[in-house]
Amino acid sequence: MVIKEKVKLSGYTTIGIGGTVSYFVEAKDTEDAENAIKFSAALNLPYFVLGGGSNLLINDAHLEMVIIKPKIKDISIQGTKVEAGAAVKLPKLVQLLAKQELSGLEELAEIPGEVGGAVVMNAGAYGREIGEVIETVEIYDGEKFIKLKRDELAFSYRSSGIKPGWIITKVTFNLKRGNIFRITKLIADIKRKRRQSQPVGEKTFGSVFKNPEGTSAGLLIEKAGLKGFRINGAEISRKHANFIINRGGATFKDVVALMELVQNRVKEQFGIYLQPEVMILKGV
Repeated sequence: MVIKEKVKLSGYTTIGIGGTVSYFVEAKDTEDAENAIKFSAALNLPYFVLGGGSNLLINDAHLEMVIIKPKIKDISIQGTKVEAGAAVKLPKLVQLLAKQELSGLEELAEIPGEVGGAVVMNAGAYGREIGEVIETVEIYDGEKFIKLKRDELAFSYRSSGIKPGWIITKVTFNLKRGNIFRITKLIADIKRKRRQSQPVGEKTFGSVFKNPEGTSAGLLIEKAGLKGFRINGAEISRKHANFIINRGGATFKDVVALMELVQNRVKEQFGIYLQPEVMILKGV
């Protein structure tokens, strides 16, 4: 277990926003995960489990707490069963599976997060959700390690039933054999579509708001005339209205204000309240 003090968190989020945290703990195995929570309890400080930071907005004030960063990156493949550590990058895993002619996660090839975080939010794209191909999720609940089967969780749209404070250590996927040419073509098609429709390469997190039933958040925001709208360094993408870009110097308050403006404008015009998809860590 590696413990660091007063770590700047902006480098751990894809939007590049975040203040310092009192303690930053890297958990390189399951024993570290257990000890990290014990460390937090000994200091009487709250803790937050950090994934890839691709769906997270962190307060840029100082956070008097402990950030726990799982660093478990092992991958094991036995037939069509694949076990991956929580810190495995999702794009890396998808590419590895393609080489092994294993199908089931291709649609998620361009999601920039890590396996653990993707499971927590039941990440999805192009009609596929990660929960569909999960067999088991190994977690530490603060007291003991538990291996939960898929039907013991509560996977739904951008939700998994994983409780706040649980640390995912490993995930087992149940995949299918596929044709390598079809798999690689689908991955290439997904990459092309994403680059055509989303602000790839910008400082941004994923979709800001959940899609309301029967429509898309991006379409509603665009119809509300907010594409390109900006508050200081935070701007609604001109390419896809459900993305907020850090154009440089954007603050936590800038992004929150922009999110609230979007919610109010869409509510006024369409009578729909947009629920945030991005997680917000304000601190205590």
